[in-house]
Amino acid sequence: MRMTRRLAIAIAVVCGLLAALLTYFYLSKLQQQAVPGKVAQNVELVTPLRNITAGTVIRSEMLGTIEVPEGEVPATAVRSTTDITGQIAVVDLTAGQPIKRNQVQAPTRLSYRVPKGMRAVTVAIDPVVGVAGFLKPGDRVDVIATFDINDVTVTRTVLQNVELLAIGTTAISTTPEKPAAEGKEAQAKPAAKEQPNATLAVDPEQAQKLILSDMRGKLRLALRPKFEDQYVALAATDAVDVIGEEFEKAMAAKEQTPPEPSEVTHPPAPPGATLIREPRGPTVEVIRGTERETVTIGSTQNSPTPRGGQ
Repeated sequence: MRMTRRLAIAIAVVCGLLAALLTYFYLSKLQQQAVPGKVAQNVELVTPLRNITAGTVIRSEMLGTIEVPEGEVPATAVRSTTDITGQIAVVDLTAGQPIKRNQVQAPTRLSYRVPKGMRAVTVAIDPVVGVAGFLKPGDRVDVIATFDINDVTVTRTVLQNVELLAIGTTAISTTPEKPAAEGKEAQAKPAAKEQPNATLAVDPEQAQKLILSDMRGKLRLALRPKFEDQYVALAATDAVDVIGEEFEKAMAAKEQTPPEPSEVTHPPAPPGATLIREPRGPTVEVIRGTERETVTIGSTQNSPTPRGGQ
């Protein structure tokens, strides 16, 4: 079929109308997506600075951010590093890729929260700490111990800048306040008391010092300010440092006080022996063969020495 001039013009008109229609729909779609007076913005998402293997505790220094167009943000993407700091990676995380919430989880075991090379040690602390309630996991504290040594009380800072992993209480049994009623066979149950305790992250050498201090002394924790990690050289403190010379003088006077005389008691004499009364004047021991006799000069009473019942 030979194309005529009129048919060619008709085809051209149809193609032009189709192109115009398609252009109209495209511009309309762009106009619907565009917001007047607003420029499309990027959103910051959390990403690993380096590859993180599954099972690793995520720390703030491992994380960074990348910018992603708002329309391309995954629904479960993490937008703040604080949201996942301290959590565990359940899958391998790739550097530069946004982290999703289903890729991490809160640690369910304390061992995940113990830093590498450290040990978790739980010790009893002063009840005042448990009442105050200011200490929280993640805080850094100094450990102060008070010891009683030969009637002298000494306080010393044994550890500094230690991470607090957990804090809680343990129920312990104490002596019952009231005895069981008379005539009842059942004994009174011991009363329960809550003992505050703290779990600290320490290195192996610090663990030994901490356990010894817990056994021999009484512990209290001092909360450190945020971002302060300086070591402070401190000497032990005793009552003389706090009270002054008055305490030292009182202790010296106590040591110089003579002991009170005690009543002298004699062991019981063996059966058949004769007790000797203590002589009041000079004595002379007289030996006649196998007999012994103590004679008091100026006294008419002589007392034979007991011979063990023979």
